[in-house]
Amino acid sequence: MTSDEFAWGYAIRRQWPNGAHDLFGFTPDAATARRRLDRDRRYWRRGPVRPAAAYLVAANAADVSRHPVDGCRRSCCPDSTDRGQW
Repeated sequence: MTSDEFAWGYAIRRQWPNGAHDLFGFTPDAATARRRLDRDRRYWRRGPVRPAAAYLVAANAADVSRHPVDGCRRSCCPDSTDRGQW
């Protein structure tokens, strides 16, 4: 592991109507994170299947890179805009 894996930044959390979620798109830059979120929302806006919500969460790079790719339902995943450090 490198120290970069524990860098704090932002990721997109996409909530699905069935209760599952996706966590992806880590970046330490807030402006880049907002652009990615806007792009993701535009993509899903026209589709027949849409997420229930998509928003930015504070996360570290390790949490995002280790996150399951499809249909996670763990309650311990990042779900807040506040950093998880004490």
